Amino acid sequence: MTVEDIPRLIEMGRDFHKESDQYNLYSFCEEKLWDMGIAALEESHQMCIVHDRNGVDGMLYGFAYEQFFSRDMSASEVFVFVSQDARGALIGKRLIKAFELWAESLGVKEMRVGVSAGITTERTVGFYEKLGYDYNSTMLKKVL
Repeated sequence: MTVEDIPRLIEMGRDFHKESDQYNLYSFCEEKLWDMGIAALEESHQMCIVHDRNGVDGMLYGFAYEQFFSRDMSASEVFVFVSQDARGALIGKRLIKAFELWAESLGVKEMRVGVSAGITTERTVGFYEKLGYDYNSTMLKKVL
């Protein structure tokens, strides 16, 4: 990603927010996404990858971190989003593979991905399983 891609990050964030029935109780903040974009460019343990053939149609934002009990590193994606009209074209796979390469370069021992947006959940779980990810946790939520 380059600084010129940040407006597209914001636009895709808005599309993600609209499409996800799990996150629509939250307000949408362009400034927050702008700050995340700058952090991805400036911080060595945060990253944003874009898929750009004829304009950005896919994006992944992630970070690497130490486990609370160890200096060993893990990496997690914050979001993966592919435009509706570009889904099924291997863009998500390319983004995940690039994320894995970035994480490997940092010495990450474990990758974590989540499926919480409620956007094609079963298909997304199957996608991750085909890439070698195993189901390993449960997350619960409570709206206050």
